Amino acid sequence: MSQASSPNNKLINTLLQKQKSPSQYTIQSPAVSPTQVSLPKALYPHKNSSIDLTKLATLMKQQKVKQTSSEGSKDSMTQLIAKARAIAMSAKTPSGPIHIRNDSAQIRKVNKEAEVVSPKQTDMKQINKAAFTFEYVIGIGGFGKVWKVKRTGQQFAMKEMSKALVITKKSVNSVMNERMLLSQLKHTFLINMYYAFQDRENLYLVMDYMCGGDLRFHIGRMRRFNEEQTKFFVASIFIGLEYLHTNNIIHRDIKPENLVLDEKGFVHITDLGIARVMKQENSSDTSGTPGYMAPEVMCRQNHTFAVDYYALGVIAYEFMLGRRPYVGRSRQEIRDQILARQVQIKASEIPQNWSVEAVDFVNRLLQRKPASRLGFNGGHEIKLHPWFKNFPWSKLQNRELKAPFVPNPSDDNFDSRQIVIEDEENAELITQNIQLLRDPNAQQQFAGYEYQSNNEKSFVFDQTKQS
Repeated sequence: MSQASSPNNKLINTLLQKQKSPSQYTIQSPAVSPTQVSLPKALYPHKNSSIDLTKLATLMKQQKVKQTSSEGSKDSMTQLIAKARAIAMSAKTPSGPIHIRNDSAQIRKVNKEAEVVSPKQTDMKQINKAAFTFEYVIGIGGFGKVWKVKRTGQQFAMKEMSKALVITKKSVNSVMNERMLLSQLKHTFLINMYYAFQDRENLYLVMDYMCGGDLRFHIGRMRRFNEEQTKFFVASIFIGLEYLHTNNIIHRDIKPENLVLDEKGFVHITDLGIARVMKQENSSDTSGTPGYMAPEVMCRQNHTFAVDYYALGVIAYEFMLGRRPYVGRSRQEIRDQILARQVQIKASEIPQNWSVEAVDFVNRLLQRKPASRLGFNGGHEIKLHPWFKNFPWSKLQNRELKAPFVPNPSDDNFDSRQIVIEDEENAELITQNIQLLRDPNAQQQFAGYEYQSNNEKSFVFDQTKQS
């Protein structure tokens, strides 16, 4: 065996590399030690092995061991090897690893030695809110705010959700489900996620920023859209839904608030909180927004992708006539109306300059019985309807069409007054329920929330052009 590769020399090399000064070796419990460096059993010396005296002498000097005048003697060699073993064994904890305490900033500064971090931290630097510049609030959700933020010259939307509100509203599964789905989906007509992280009080989702505002804001200002604008919106929403359905996901909450425009007028689907992977038995999945909820969901029946097409019909109806087909002050009132009658747009209700094909399209989407609904047998039924005859689907998919409705880039495209009202309501609820986070089990519910995309720039649309 060569001198350089002997087990004794490997032991000495390990100790020399890890030991900067004798005071830095301390025994700590695994619970508080930030770093563990395992010393394999194979490195411990054994009898009759050769050893590098120069390296061993350096090691002994650091340990302040006085060498005797008989350094070259056999007895001195035996003492040196015994001391080396003692050093290794003194640094060994009952569980095996050596714990290195890096609690002296001054020592690191003098020796220019970087602080040791665990392998998991070096593999992917964990991001937090300090990495972003917060500009202003652009929306309010059920759990908190949506901010416009910047990072490395790019603009993003950051959803900040209060853990206290999430727990209070029994929505932990929803927010964790959304985080899981967004990490697996990427598409031009979705709002894509790039980062997810948390602190003690909040969860954060960093996503595409769209400066055009949501369709609820615009329908509130416009009251109605014309047929060309509505067809473009419906087609854009359908492409996003087609992608979700291809991935076996039902959105289940398609409504104007969850449809956001970019600066060019293209629609992007957001909020996958109550989206679900399609399964045969899903009658218990009854969450949603009553005015856009399909009858089969209202009645707690098993449902398919067709529930998203029903919601698409409600939106088209609203854009055409300026109201929803079924209205009520509660879920029960809306359910009773749906059960009482089948809404259909009558000839006398058709707005000027709207085609009969558009009316037929909406009426067929609004069918209460799923089997009678357009799209029940697949998304191809939507594309083959006469209203979309000769429609340039490929050009829309590639964003080569010019949108007939483009939001004003100089406008905020959100209602700041409503944001203030809803923010105050959320703040009051958070204050009332913040004590929930003192329970260690509460934090454990959000374990594994962190995420970082590997292709950050791939799905950011014209960020440098947005104001």
